[in-house]
Amino acid sequence: MSNGRGERGEESKRDISKSGRTRERLIEAAIDEIAEKGFRDAKVSGIVARVGYTQPTFYLHFKSKDAIREHLADRVQTELRVVISNAKIPAEAEHYRIGDKISNAIEALLQYFIDNPKLASIGYFDSDFNAALREEIVALISQNVAFEQGAGFCRPELDPTFVSQCFNGTLERLIRVYLLSGRYDAPTLARLAGDLYGHGMVPGHPGLREKKEAPELP
Repeated sequence: MSNGRGERGEESKRDISKSGRTRERLIEAAIDEIAEKGFRDAKVSGIVARVGYTQPTFYLHFKSKDAIREHLADRVQTELRVVISNAKIPAEAEHYRIGDKISNAIEALLQYFIDNPKLASIGYFDSDFNAALREEIVALISQNVAFEQGAGFCRPELDPTFVSQCFNGTLERLIRVYLLSGRYDAPTLARLAGDLYGHGMVPGHPGLREKKEAPELP
């Protein structure tokens, strides 16, 4: 005869699973609500209405609208850390392929914004709320640059933070103007940016490689 412990355990697992699904649905609804209306005009009532929940259900999972925005910003921060960490050029890479490696690293970062356009707009482009996040990204990329200088992939006299600030400022504009508008896809935009950062603007530069014909900028 069953003592009921197994049944209670299974019920507990189902309750946890249901609670997790509810939380995820609220998060996805919040992404849509905030991305479409902006944080100031987004409302908890609007979030729960999108998924057919009540406001008390929302407050079981998040203390406030600010709390769910903090969760979204933390999520973007964590995911971008992983993308940037994986984008570091390995020390054993062949020097003649560095241009391709730079393009691949840029493409991985751009692809994150393609895959998460609404979430990225909340977690990255909200200038007041996420200034600290962008500064952290500058620091992370400068660490990558310093590592790549040590491996002989970047000019040693360059200030890694200066390079990272230039790169991030450029990237923000490229994402807004070309990527999220659909004017270029991630691989094309990465190739253009990678060529610029990998080979510069001066004709006949010693590092200039033979390039494929690039699409004309609009």
